[in-house]
Amino acid sequence: MSPLTDLFPEIFRYRAQEAGRFKLLSSLAAALALCAATGYSVAKTTASWGSYLSAITFIQFNVLVFYGVVCTARCVTQERAERTWDFQRLTPLSSFKIAAGKFLGAPVFPWFLFACLLPAALLSLAFSPGAYGDFLSRYALGLSVALLSMAVGLLASAYDETGGSGMGHLSGPLIGLAGVSTLNSSFRYADSLNRLSPQLISFYGLQLDTVSSVLFLAATFLVFGAWAFLGARYRIGRDLLERRRAWRLPAFLFFLAWYITGFEYAAPRTDALPLTALILPGLAVYIASFLSCERGEYWRRWLAGDSPARRLDDSPAWLKGSVPLLCVAAVLYLVYGAGAAGTVAAQGRLYLVLPLFLLRDLMFLQWCRFSASRRPEMMALAWMALAYALPVIILGPTKMTGFLPLFVPYANKSLGFAANLAGPAAQVLIMAYFLRVKIKAALAEK
Repeated sequence: MSPLTDLFPEIFRYRAQEAGRFKLLSSLAAALALCAATGYSVAKTTASWGSYLSAITFIQFNVLVFYGVVCTARCVTQERAERTWDFQRLTPLSSFKIAAGKFLGAPVFPWFLFACLLPAALLSLAFSPGAYGDFLSRYALGLSVALLSMAVGLLASAYDETGGSGMGHLSGPLIGLAGVSTLNSSFRYADSLNRLSPQLISFYGLQLDTVSSVLFLAATFLVFGAWAFLGARYRIGRDLLERRRAWRLPAFLFFLAWYITGFEYAAPRTDALPLTALILPGLAVYIASFLSCERGEYWRRWLAGDSPARRLDDSPAWLKGSVPLLCVAAVLYLVYGAGAAGTVAAQGRLYLVLPLFLLRDLMFLQWCRFSASRRPEMMALAWMALAYALPVIILGPTKMTGFLPLFVPYANKSLGFAANLAGPAAQVLIMAYFLRVKIKAALAEK
């Protein structure tokens, strides 16, 4: 036992399960053979140590990201399927120690494979000192993307309550593919910085140089990885009956909007307004709301709570997400949409239209959770898809696009401000009425 495993016993458990002597030795031999084969291939083509470094780091980090995500994304899911997750509540470990132990321990074998390939990368650096900058940039970006991807995998596993079904185990490969795509895009961006006209990062008007751009990206991945890890820790804490905090999801949404706006701050005002600063927080609210299974019994306990502060902390995720999103939308509308004219003014109304449609969808999601459906989230997704697709299919060919703002998030410049908001606002009020009736009926059953 080491001080690290003493602090996080989960690491010791995963190391005992995944680090068998035969498995480690055979993997080491396979890694050495792969390094030798890669060196032979490079020697017959470019014969460049820089190319060898690129090839080794490509293999090294792609294996780490994909395999590491698969391990973290199945750690909690597998324990739920094996009926061992509830035993975690009997241990004196806090949610942080459990989450950190799984985050560091579950991918222990991918980290071993990463270490097996590290000497080859160091060897290429020793014979090619000119590749020192590429070495640092690739490892800074690769490690930060790997930690982010593993944290997202742990977050998905912490929220997965399928008990080991196909959807539960499918999240690992899907997140792994997204992590690999982000990793290779980051590598391509780092390589492009060595060209004559590099695409440097500008954040809130501050123009970064080549080194600062790489460090900024690495820091960004680490920050979002920390958010994902904290999200997993909070979800695990709910299983351990630890108290949640109402400000956590709103704080992330405000941070995400502020971060995305930083890239669009210095962008020239054109006929297309930047909507990413609202769309990405809205997507985060969707994901958080669908992952939080808050059905009738949860609402019964929440509404029966005695402490107002505790009731605020235990508010349903879709409520804690939609309220700050409306605030973000109002600020963005005042900055970008208010006072604009023509097409820009019509697009600016989307800052208010999009949150209204999102609020309608989330209330419908909660309505489905009070129904007798076994999979209310899938039911909600199916009906939402029809609600958005059918108006476009029917009204588009019939040249009745003037009615589209009533049913889909679309701003028509030929209509006034009130006319664009009338459709989504009416749907929000109608859905709120049906949800209120459904809540009263569901809570009155017992």
